Amino acid sequence: MSLTTLTGSAFHDPFEQLLHELTERVDAVANGIANESQQFGRHEEYTTSRLAQAINSAIRSHPITAPGLVLDVHAEEFTKPQEKVAGADLYISVVRKNTDNQISKGMLVQTKRRDAMLRSGEPQRLGNQCKQMHRRSKKSSYVWVYERDRILSVKAPLASKPILQRVTGSSSVGELIADGLRCNKGDDKIGRELSADPAEGILDVMKRLSVPNGLDFVVRQT
Repeated sequence: MSLTTLTGSAFHDPFEQLLHELTERVDAVANGIANESQQFGRHEEYTTSRLAQAINSAIRSHPITAPGLVLDVHAEEFTKPQEKVAGADLYISVVRKNTDNQISKGMLVQTKRRDAMLRSGEPQRLGNQCKQMHRRSKKSSYVWVYERDRILSVKAPLASKPILQRVTGSSSVGELIADGLRCNKGDDKIGRELSADPAEGILDVMKRLSVPNGLDFVVRQT
């Protein structure tokens, strides 16, 4: 991770400045979507699609930049065949093009409302979904827990019937994505093809893994 030095609110590391703004922007969107989901009792799949599109719109409408750097974002949706069994609701691609050796990694996410875990059969369903994700990526599978006013990100549990009532080692959605761009998180085995157009690149992975929603984050030089 890059060292960040602060004087007041000024960052001496442009990359960390960019990630700080990314984290704040993504978490503001995620907190609003979590509140909306709780208020209207919306299903996780609809909410996750809405979240991905809202994050995409929030960054595209007000681009995130730092001296010499810019963040690009792209969202995609894929209607998977009904017979496909997928553990993840969301595929996240994190790409670094501001380094000598370009880096592409991926993360898988299953989303759950905390109150939904109280329903009969839901812990076992989540256990099966996590098992499916672990088959695709042992080190970069996550569960996003929708609470009343925020979304927590935790490592996908290995238990057969996780209940998620007490979670440890959690982060925010923005923190997870920022850590992916720092290369502290993510799996290069499910990263998108760097030479491909972002839309084509993430769609190819989404179809291969049968994941309906995708977000691509790219840090590049200006």
